[in-house]
Amino acid sequence: MLIPEDEIVKVLSKVRVAREHLNSTWPPKDPCVLSVMDFHWAVQDIYGLEIEMLKVSFSADHLRGKVERYSNNKARVLVRASQSPEFLRFVAVKELCHLMNDEEDDWSAAGVETITGLLKEWELRRENGTGDLDPTDPLMSEILAEIAAIEMMYPREFRANDIAKIAAKQTTTQKIALTHELPPYAIELAHRHHDILEQCWSALEKQLAAKG
Repeated sequence: MLIPEDEIVKVLSKVRVAREHLNSTWPPKDPCVLSVMDFHWAVQDIYGLEIEMLKVSFSADHLRGKVERYSNNKARVLVRASQSPEFLRFVAVKELCHLMNDEEDDWSAAGVETITGLLKEWELRRENGTGDLDPTDPLMSEILAEIAAIEMMYPREFRANDIAKIAAKQTTTQKIALTHELPPYAIELAHRHHDILEQCWSALEKQLAAKG
């Protein structure tokens, strides 16, 4: 599935701003573990929002959380309560990332359909010239929110070393996930797409350097 590189770069730019805002205001006690509440504060502060966060009970096969936006700069993040602590953290951050990433045109009420689509294997860009489909706008929004959440919770500075350690059988995906209080799923995605994410970070750095 094709996700345009420039869209990833836009998301990484917002991640960079959020991380710098957090680090300058509330330096993390543990650089390996993002404080969800600190990130909640940062998104509110940067974007002028009032965000209510709730754990709620509901039955669903795949829907882990959703965000509701209102016209008065208010929003609610709803996270399904019956999840592991690691998924509770990851889903909360991902939904906050929607509020950070999405423009009004990206907003969609098709939550269940979008999540079902997200269950299919996705790729950040095509590796050959055929056989790849452009994602729908809601599905691309979901994928970009996952990318942003991973970048906030498992920053790039850890990844190359972790990938090398796994290759040398010095650690495992599960151990890395515990270190960052993330589900292994998020670590696997970050490692699978490490090269293209690094390419996008490099593109962002070139843009910033050109601006002086």
